[in-house]
Amino acid sequence: MLSGLAIFFTVSVCVMSIHKLGHYLVGRWVVGVPAAEIRLVLTNVPQYVALRDGEQWTTPIAFADYLGTYARYDPESRHLVAFLAAGELTQTAGVVGIVVVGVLADLTIVAQSAILASLLLTGYHLFSDLGLMLHLGQPSGDFSGLWTHSPRSALTVLLLFAVPHGLLYAVFI
Repeated sequence: MLSGLAIFFTVSVCVMSIHKLGHYLVGRWVVGVPAAEIRLVLTNVPQYVALRDGEQWTTPIAFADYLGTYARYDPESRHLVAFLAAGELTQTAGVVGIVVVGVLADLTIVAQSAILASLLLTGYHLFSDLGLMLHLGQPSGDFSGLWTHSPRSALTVLLLFAVPHGLLYAVFI
């Protein structure tokens, strides 16, 4: 029992880290944020990707300020959809990879843990983001930021997440 929980929590940390790494890599390679201006913060709860705003680091928790800082690197928001969607899409690819490794290694619990952790993480993000957006009246995270910028993109990302996860869930859980 305890070993199963340890595996689940270890895989959960990997899934969360993959999500944030997606935002970071798109920020660096697509948006062009210099390495000194962006950083992964994996030791906090929640984890996030911080952007430097002068002497301070902005976090997605203050989403309006975060988007303001982001706009310094992408003033026309040409890459905003990619930046906001990168976490979910990279997370989905990572989960598929973890499932494949788990199946090949005959460790079904690893595959199941990745699927469940990813669904729980994204469910939490989706509903907390929705709740904060309704409460604050402005975007507060990846999904509400995507929806505000491009509802079609938000629905596309949700489908690109839901379909693979639904299929994996049907097969392994």
